[in-house]
Amino acid sequence: MKKILLAVLVALVSIEAEAQLRDYKIHKRGMLHETVFNTGEIGRAYDGGTAGSTRGVPSFEWPGNSEVVIDNVLYNGQYNSFGGGVFLAVSRSDTAARLFAHCGGVTEPIAGRYSFPLVLERTENYPVLPDGSLNPAFNPDEAEETIVAKWASSVGLTVTRTSRSWSLPDYDDFIIYEYEIEHTGDTDGDPATPAFTLPLTDVLVAFQYTLCPSMLGYERTFNRWDGADYAERDQFARFDRQRWMNYNLDRIGRPDPRYFSEWALSQKNGGGLISPQAVGYFPLYIDTLHLAHKGETRVQVRLSDTTIVWDANWHLKQPFLNRMETMVMSLGKIQPYMDMSVARKNNPYTSVSAFGADWVGRGSYNWRQSFKFGTGHILIFGPYTMNRGDKIRFAVAEVAGYGAARLAETQGGLKDEGGSCGELCSEATSPASNAFNPVPNWWQPITYGGFYGNAYTHGSDYLSTYPLPEYVNSDVVTIREVADRAIQMYTGTSLVDHDTSQYWPEEAPDHGVYMPPLNVYAPAIHVSSNSQAENLIEWQASLEPLNLPRLRGPLSYYRVVRADHPLGPWRLVDSVAVRDPRYYENGGYKVLDRSTRVGESFYYAVVSVDAGGNRSGLTNMVLYSTQLGGTESLEEVVVVPNPFVVRSGFAGTTTTGGDPGGKIGFYNLPKQCTIRVISYSGQHVETINHDSGLYSTEYMQVTRNNQLIASGVYFYVVETPDGKRVHGKFVIIH
Repeated sequence: MKKILLAVLVALVSIEAEAQLRDYKIHKRGMLHETVFNTGEIGRAYDGGTAGSTRGVPSFEWPGNSEVVIDNVLYNGQYNSFGGGVFLAVSRSDTAARLFAHCGGVTEPIAGRYSFPLVLERTENYPVLPDGSLNPAFNPDEAEETIVAKWASSVGLTVTRTSRSWSLPDYDDFIIYEYEIEHTGDTDGDPATPAFTLPLTDVLVAFQYTLCPSMLGYERTFNRWDGADYAERDQFARFDRQRWMNYNLDRIGRPDPRYFSEWALSQKNGGGLISPQAVGYFPLYIDTLHLAHKGETRVQVRLSDTTIVWDANWHLKQPFLNRMETMVMSLGKIQPYMDMSVARKNNPYTSVSAFGADWVGRGSYNWRQSFKFGTGHILIFGPYTMNRGDKIRFAVAEVAGYGAARLAETQGGLKDEGGSCGELCSEATSPASNAFNPVPNWWQPITYGGFYGNAYTHGSDYLSTYPLPEYVNSDVVTIREVADRAIQMYTGTSLVDHDTSQYWPEEAPDHGVYMPPLNVYAPAIHVSSNSQAENLIEWQASLEPLNLPRLRGPLSYYRVVRADHPLGPWRLVDSVAVRDPRYYENGGYKVLDRSTRVGESFYYAVVSVDAGGNRSGLTNMVLYSTQLGGTESLEEVVVVPNPFVVRSGFAGTTTTGGDPGGKIGFYNLPKQCTIRVISYSGQHVETINHDSGLYSTEYMQVTRNNQLIASGVYFYVVETPDGKRVHGKFVIIH
């Protein structure tokens, strides 16, 4: 009995230890993909880009699934952030020191120092299960994908962050984060240690992102991803006061330096602009109930501002601070922004004529540094007073869109704070004349500025000549339109154009309501090959009788589509009406794609379309390589194409989502074998382990040292586990 109890205790300790490890989950339901950590980090551990990126670990990736191979070089995709996180600062009566916890978004390591992970859980909520049957637990009033991350901090505040995403085409370009921050007194993540019980005062909560759209565009332009190429070059940061939104966009959208015309015409890899996105974040809800009263805080207020910074309840008007920064996000720089013994870095708004009476007294935006700084963004709220057990709540939306505005908005005089060279070119300091600048678009470039000879052009005429890429999958195009949908999603209210209606996050509900209009959903699909190497796409009709509240229209038909890359272009395989007798039998559908060959790989999806033309998302996208079953015994193995001449490879794509021109196929393989590639001089080039039960495998011409294989004659040896071998040769010509 004692041995059993000991084993149980060991198991529990192991589970607890495992739960405390730094870990991450990935939002990948919609078009915006993001990595969230149980230590507070968002996207990645922060640095100025020099550490590069990690394949398959997206950092504010929009559009998602954007990894691509170009000219035999693998690019990890359209990442748009060097990292983000949450900053906490408190004061306690037992020490004169200001205490800080930096949970992501700074250059220093945070796990075990500031953050102590407790929980990380990802949940899917979709009406159909992977096997095609209906999901009895589906809740249409909840997100399709939810990730809960929880961590304790060194200052005694425990943070629970619940993030949500959707595949609905009008609502798939944002992620909503709800934060609950509780005074638990837990300063190390260990429930066995004594908790701190005294009140916490002058509590500040900051949300930090480093916005830099987009990695692919800069890697294609500069062969690197580095903040030095963003700062004081092409990033003019902006603040949309109507939505409280900090955002960035590249000045010209980064036309691809080599393939612009080809991609713009074909829409390959999402089109010719490879940094067209505007990316940003803004608060959906901020807590005002626990704000410190005037006599409870040590906040430093200029004498001239004392009559404007307090609201009717003697709370400090929010935000406390709204600041842009350089790529240097060190503790030495950040901590003074949250230190109550020094004055706020940005003074409050004071001009009624320039900013409006409702903004006077609130923390201002340092618009004159939107070009000099522009990539780092820090939005701080507080100060709060918290007793043990008190909780404060926030909601924040990450948003991404194809540009910042439409042509008509720019022509109508739309302006945001920032967007100029400011103090770098000695522009005038008058807010009325220089704080607000035109918002660019991708239909027609605009030129503005001109102060002291510093005029500059923003935007592009790209969309006047070429279409929107297919990853912009609805009429919701720009970041402003995406932000309005995020507000609608969170508040559960009707859609509002906040260009003309001010949004106040302090007046929003403290929990998301989540009642959007619903599109028809996509079915789960299965793809296989028949004996003629034709691909069979199958799905069940289980979703057809589903009747949900707020459904925009009944299901009308399905579109079976395929693409070389997730960003398109998507080509129609067939259009299938509901219960179409050509394809429907026994409660399901079967559609053949006959235009395939063994070794070709494509992404397949089935899109549901309602009677009004509203579509589902591509939630069932599958990468599939046309195959035949593996042989039972080792026979002659064939290499195709042979000889391989550059760009003579197969149609379709590769497992890395890239150019199929670099792929060689080995065919007539047994179900399990090892393939060794050897150079003419006898050097071992690569080993391929084939254990898939399929007839073939692919080789991407890359050596064990991750170098492109040279031109020449190569030998291959195929060996089965029982020792049988065959061999042959192939030729590569570059």
